Amino acid sequence: IYMDTVVIKGSNIPGLRQALDGGLYLSSRGLASVLESTVSSYTTPKPIFTTTYLDENLRISRDQDDKVFVYTKVCNSTSPTDYSNVMPDLGVSKLLEGFNDAVTKFYL
Repeated sequence: IYMDTVVIKGSNIPGLRQALDGGLYLSSRGLASVLESTVSSYTTPKPIFTTTYLDENLRISRDQDDKVFVYTKVCNSTSPTDYSNVMPDLGVSKLLEGFNDAVTKFYL
């Protein structure tokens, strides 16, 4: 597996989501090429990832360390998830809510 482009959608970091959803992406091969040409000790990793079983709903694969990865299909949709109605946050509100419920027990 050698990724060409990495696209991240639906970041929970405020401000970053807008940049990512606006079309920002990481050109993995381009970055690897720059690193290989400027850092003499750098070689682009080329991981081994083999699929040992595959059907229409299940894929079982192994990496170079023989770790097993099991993927299942959860739906047939090929459309990307729309995160525009989900508020970005860093989980701080849930952290404070949990702290309040466990320690301060202050409710409005």
